[in-house]
Amino acid sequence: MGILIACIILNAFIGVIFKLFHRYNIDNLQAIVINYFVCVATAMVVKGGSPIPTDLSTQPWFYYALGLGFIFIIVFNLMALTVQHFGVVVATIFQKMSLIAPTLLAILIYGEQAGIAKWIGILCSVLAIVLLSYQKSDLPEEKKTNTLLWLFPMLTFAGSCMIDASLYLIEKKNLAQNGDIGFVASLFLFAGINGLLILTIQLIRGKTKLAWKNIIGGIALGIPNFFSIYLLVLALQQGWGGSIVFPVNNVGILVVAAIFGLVFFKEKLTPYKLAGFALAILSIVLITMI
Repeated sequence: MGILIACIILNAFIGVIFKLFHRYNIDNLQAIVINYFVCVATAMVVKGGSPIPTDLSTQPWFYYALGLGFIFIIVFNLMALTVQHFGVVVATIFQKMSLIAPTLLAILIYGEQAGIAKWIGILCSVLAIVLLSYQKSDLPEEKKTNTLLWLFPMLTFAGSCMIDASLYLIEKKNLAQNGDIGFVASLFLFAGINGLLILTIQLIRGKTKLAWKNIIGGIALGIPNFFSIYLLVLALQQGWGGSIVFPVNNVGILVVAAIFGLVFFKEKLTPYKLAGFALAILSIVLITMI
């Protein structure tokens, strides 16, 4: 349980970093790309040597890492578009709802135990995500009714589901044993390469310029980001089922992030957040009941 708690805290801390990005006008794309390579460097420090296997293309998880590296950068850009058109709240809800994919996969395909208490807990976790993220909408009416624009949050949800479901499948198929650091590092390496291609195109077209603050932001993001994925993979291999890990992880992240917001950013404790806290605690209790 300690690994999962650490994973939740680090993921919530990433949310704090993104808030600081906004405050200091840090370019998200530049920082994200730098972050991926910092993740690889962090893996090198943890392992005490190169984390990328010399026989990379023959690893059983190679195509998963290659695909996820591509999906990571696509989902990032979709999230950025969702934030741009609908705000952080909508983007957060659609991303965190991704717990549905690995949870249903674990229960319906892999036969993880799911009594009435767990199903109620899963429902509570979904409601908790909505309430913890909720705030009154100030979207223009044309955006509320524009069907094409709603593709951005829907695709963010679909991409996030693919990421969570893939991480679960890798654990269930025993492709990355003992939190294989080579898999995690390779995943970030591929994401970094894809992101670097996009950034290079933007630099050539003059749409952005490199700045030191973006590099510093990427370094600050990279270290906790590496451990957030590495610890999630480890948590899945500690005997906790996917129908427990993903709901508890996603709800826990929002709970801790909300607490960080109250303490460090003086955010208001609304009735919705209070209800969200209560439902989040209830969902964790119900989901983790033996």
